[in-house]
Amino acid sequence: MTLSSLAHAPREVPAPSKVVSSYTEWDPLEEVVVGRLAGGVFPTWQESMRGTMPPASWRIFQEQGGRPFPQDLVDAAEEELDGLARTLEAEGVKVVRPEPADHAREFATPHWKSAGGLYSAMPRDHLMVVGDTIVEAPMSWRCRYFEGEAFRPLIKSYFRQGARWLQAPRPQLTDELFATGHDEGDTGGWMVTEFEPVFDAADFMRFGRDIVVQQSHVTNDFGIQWLRRALGDGFRVHTIEVNDPHAMHIDATILPLAPGKLLVNPERYVPNDLFRDWEIRKAPPPTLPESWPMYFCSPWVSMNMLSLDERTVVVERQEEPMIELLTDWGFRCIPVDFRHVYTFGGSFHCVTVDVRRRGGDGRYLNLD
Repeated sequence: MTLSSLAHAPREVPAPSKVVSSYTEWDPLEEVVVGRLAGGVFPTWQESMRGTMPPASWRIFQEQGGRPFPQDLVDAAEEELDGLARTLEAEGVKVVRPEPADHAREFATPHWKSAGGLYSAMPRDHLMVVGDTIVEAPMSWRCRYFEGEAFRPLIKSYFRQGARWLQAPRPQLTDELFATGHDEGDTGGWMVTEFEPVFDAADFMRFGRDIVVQQSHVTNDFGIQWLRRALGDGFRVHTIEVNDPHAMHIDATILPLAPGKLLVNPERYVPNDLFRDWEIRKAPPPTLPESWPMYFCSPWVSMNMLSLDERTVVVERQEEPMIELLTDWGFRCIPVDFRHVYTFGGSFHCVTVDVRRRGGDGRYLNLD
């Protein structure tokens, strides 16, 4: 078997339905946002980053916050993002991109200041589509306070075409939100307290009318409760336990690929009755060399894949054990180079927001 033999004829994508409509991670993808890294800068350090960021990055963020990433790494990652966009278009998916943005500008609130922003590369962190609604998340990193502005033109366009738009309360991000020292014991070990609702959209995973979430160093219970109440009775939000002391974003811990098929991180997944009737397979260890530069996350970002439908998955080209597992499981794999994007903290799921998928508004989880 060769990698080139894994990608066959493009999928047939029906004519569009609603302008914004997405309930699951696996239904046929019709339209997607793909992020941009150009203009990105190192994040301005805050102590809560100790909970999730690799120790090797702490000093870099402390000293380089607000300054541009190395241009050669940015160029390589941007080429891969452009390649992903072309691949998706070849599969019949409509791709939209945010306008280039300059994240190097210093900004402040009455309570704190930041030397700059971060990037527009990972829209999944800030945005989530639930049914016909675009949800903007109240993220807890101060440097990401205005990140959503890069996507505002797109959101306003979708709203004018009939989509619903739900922005969570903009957080104050004062010191009361962040647990340091003795305060950590009051938060279950998380670096955010319950001072105000905060969450990253990437801590949520969609299963039709059910949404699964993990509490983490960027998502507190207050934020989960806010989203549960804001979405109303039409959706059920379930908090699950994970074995990840550095938890930040659930899509490298569990990934539903099709109804009844769940890929899990063998180091982080905690068995849960919600998935009692699902076929569960453990992701193989990532193949990324130890010497590869990784500013934000672990090599388990190899799990961070994008489903185009119940049978088709976009996967990093060099993750051959993953490709073999998925092929054996009955999936068609589309290999795409993406390791340079890994460097900046995400992969295919992180750098995209699926605006429209066909169908999927049922119930898929076991609640007996």
